[in-house]
Amino acid sequence: MKWFSVFVLALLAACSGTRALHASKNVPYATLEQTVQAGISTREQVRAALGESTSIRFDSGNEVWMYTYPAASGAQGEYVILFGGDGVVKKVRSGEVYRVKQ
Repeated sequence: MKWFSVFVLALLAACSGTRALHASKNVPYATLEQTVQAGISTREQVRAALGESTSIRFDSGNEVWMYTYPAASGAQGEYVILFGGDGVVKKVRSGEVYRVKQ
């Protein structure tokens, strides 16, 4: 089980840097924290409170959703939610996204 958790966190980190998952909705961080509770919140509850988001569904039944939030530093933050096959939040990861200016 520990290795599965490490794998999932690595997968979430990899998804945040790819073009495969782009957040479709910007939500205040406090709203995200209040709404999403690991082990408690369901897909339906999150969708009702935050609205639709970009998602990736895996063959295992797991699903990853991503929202963005305005970070205090002025950067954009990512809030990534992993739902298990049962539709309940398993893990949450958040952090600021640093993009190189072109």
